[in-house]
Amino acid sequence: MKTKLTLTILSVYNLLLGLICMFFSEAMSKEFVNSVNPDVIQMGSIFHIGLGHAIFLVGLILFFSKNSEYVTARKILLSYIIGISILFYIFFGVMANQPLINFSPEHVIPDFIFFCLAIVGYIKAK
Repeated sequence: MKTKLTLTILSVYNLLLGLICMFFSEAMSKEFVNSVNPDVIQMGSIFHIGLGHAIFLVGLILFFSKNSEYVTARKILLSYIIGISILFYIFFGVMANQPLINFSPEHVIPDFIFFCLAIVGYIKAK
């Protein structure tokens, strides 16, 4: 699998997810925050705006690095794999145990699919 294709797919996913988090932060907060307190929901909304920006930034970095040399592209994919591995720990080790967060494994199915794509893209890089 060409690294350019893998980086392009991952970048589009992260760019779209980042935009969704930023522009639909209130709806996402109402879904993921286990509270009716408007201040808590507002804080969750602000969190999603910041998270959306970070995800969007990752998407931009992946997009603009898609034409990188083979060795550099593989290092970028490895960095993505390491970063998402840590994110999964945060999801399942921290967020899943918080009573204020409505977390379930179904919420991260897309992340897991793109994580697997990154692994395949790294292992079968051309």
